[in-house]
Amino acid sequence: MIFYFSGTGNSYAVAKQIAEHIEGERVIPLARFKDFKQCDHAERIGIVFPCYGGRAPDIVLDFKNELFRHINKSDQYIFAVITYANSPVGAYLDFEENINAWFKVKMPENDTYGTVPIPSPEKEKTLLAQSVTLINRFIEDILNKKAVIMYRPIPGFGVLSKQAYKHVKNLHKNFGKKLYADEKCIKCKQCTKFCPVQNISFNDKPVWGVNCINCCGCVNRCPKDAIQVGNKTQNKRRYVHPDYKNIYY
Repeated sequence: MIFYFSGTGNSYAVAKQIAEHIEGERVIPLARFKDFKQCDHAERIGIVFPCYGGRAPDIVLDFKNELFRHINKSDQYIFAVITYANSPVGAYLDFEENINAWFKVKMPENDTYGTVPIPSPEKEKTLLAQSVTLINRFIEDILNKKAVIMYRPIPGFGVLSKQAYKHVKNLHKNFGKKLYADEKCIKCKQCTKFCPVQNISFNDKPVWGVNCINCCGCVNRCPKDAIQVGNKTQNKRRYVHPDYKNIYY
């Protein structure tokens, strides 16, 4: 079983590529998964997720903790794959003691609200091609249940990562309250299907609830680029992984 959390498709695409090489394997959105008894007899369990400000997203950590309460880790091969644009250091520290293998894949940035720009189409194409090559290299390790650690942070990076995460959390404080649809909104309501936690309803225009998890999915996936975050996302390039165009929740 391969679980993923994804706002704009990077982690979904990685999970999908791995699953295609394991007979009978499937990818499952972790945000919607509740029946942990299904995991009892799984030969392999993977968790694929993005890096948020140098750390694993809270929704992923909550899922991991609940999963580990229901399974016998000594009898199953547990692996994690993090997709990141800058550094996966903190996310590694969040998982290192609980899994058999740890992999990392550099992918295009998707945070239109942050300080790191979304890459150009040319750079995006290069990063995606490189990611496919890298994933193909470590799929054999997953098939053979090898204990592999692709990344080990140098001493002191954990403290720096926590500081970076605090900065990003502060930057994204009240993120959901800053979301709105501008005059380009065509009332297609697709945003309500894009949200991994079903936090968007519709009343003439999108309405965000209180459970926003800052995944930037609605911002990047709106077909008219009509969804904005305050005044920081107007006219900024959006990013969605090509494999994620028709994936809904």
